[in-house]
Amino acid sequence: MATTAPAPTDFPPEYVNASNAGRIVGVVGAFHFVALAMVSLRVYVRLFMVRAFGVDDGLIVLACALALMSWICLVLQIPYGLGRHGLVVPAEDRIKFEQITFWKTVFSDGVALGLLRVSMAISLLRLKSDLRWYRWSLFAVIGFVVAYSIQAIAWLFVYCTPYSGWWEFQWMNPWDPRCKDFTVFVNLVYWNISCHIFTDVVLGALPIPIIWSLKMKLRQRLYVIAILNLGYLAVLMGILKAVFMLTTGGDPDAIFDYWVHFWENLQLNIGIMAACASFLKPLVGRLLKLGSTAGGYSSYPSSGGRYYNRSGRTPMGGGTGGGTIGSRYANGNKRRAADQSDVDDEFELHPKQPEQVVETVQAALRDYASTQGGVASSDSNSEEMILQKQQGIVLTRDVTIRYDRKRSS
Repeated sequence: MATTAPAPTDFPPEYVNASNAGRIVGVVGAFHFVALAMVSLRVYVRLFMVRAFGVDDGLIVLACALALMSWICLVLQIPYGLGRHGLVVPAEDRIKFEQITFWKTVFSDGVALGLLRVSMAISLLRLKSDLRWYRWSLFAVIGFVVAYSIQAIAWLFVYCTPYSGWWEFQWMNPWDPRCKDFTVFVNLVYWNISCHIFTDVVLGALPIPIIWSLKMKLRQRLYVIAILNLGYLAVLMGILKAVFMLTTGGDPDAIFDYWVHFWENLQLNIGIMAACASFLKPLVGRLLKLGSTAGGYSSYPSSGGRYYNRSGRTPMGGGTGGGTIGSRYANGNKRRAADQSDVDDEFELHPKQPEQVVETVQAALRDYASTQGGVASSDSNSEEMILQKQQGIVLTRDVTIRYDRKRSS
């Protein structure tokens, strides 16, 4: 004899009226709008401060837009039962709820998480694009992310026949014969969660040895590594998502706490925050006292009238005999050099473009050559900087001009 679901009046009022919708929408919304603010600041920095808006920036904007859409979907699900006990939600409302869930999963879990990781990998390519193993490792990560993202989206459309079965009947009976084996579905969910966690770990770990080898202050190295490690918070969200998938998968009351999608949304938004954090140093670098490592470009006046960089050398490399082109060029432009040093200090992760540095050196050489003659040499001191352009890490050398004064008798 067939059994019917109990009517809402069969439950006590506190059970019928219980709702977690406010907590779910509120917490996810708070995380999303922090992520949205960080993306907005990143776009401002990239467009108006460093003027180097790239493909990775465009992808992170798209990922953030999809995260916003995912949060809107949560809001739209409130009148259809979000945060309520499944047994008190009418079937027609639950069908609409599951339809929204399907498209939310396609665009947030399928597309947005993939775009986020591709964006992060493209950003990391700038760090050391001339290092073969590093470059090809990131290309492999990008290919892997694209492959498993396509697989995840395709599986959603072939799991049930027709795919509208996701909201028409699968939620009522996970073992419905019109859908694939539910065990296979759960295993594929775990596979995709594992792929997300794996790529987060790889993207966080790959640049660490390169950052640590740079000639940067320890505080700056730790700052960059800490920013990269923010991605591990997204890994934690992915682990929690997997745990609740195991404990609540197939439960008709899963919409009461909606844990799987709750952690999925936090995973996406925290990942966006982590991807944007390293681009905001021009805005927060001075507050955190994270000065530039580009000592050759930031000059400070000494008691003797010369301009010295943070390492104690003159900007272009101080020599002992006669004058140096760095000191003479700086002394001729004291006000401009002092003002520019304040700006350069903000751009540890957004330093001058290589062509700008070349133009500065060439101008100095022309200025010096008009009055003196000499031979240029370079010392072994070098500095590596993280660029926001495709050139990757550039090597700069201090140049010293030695000359003999010819004095008329």
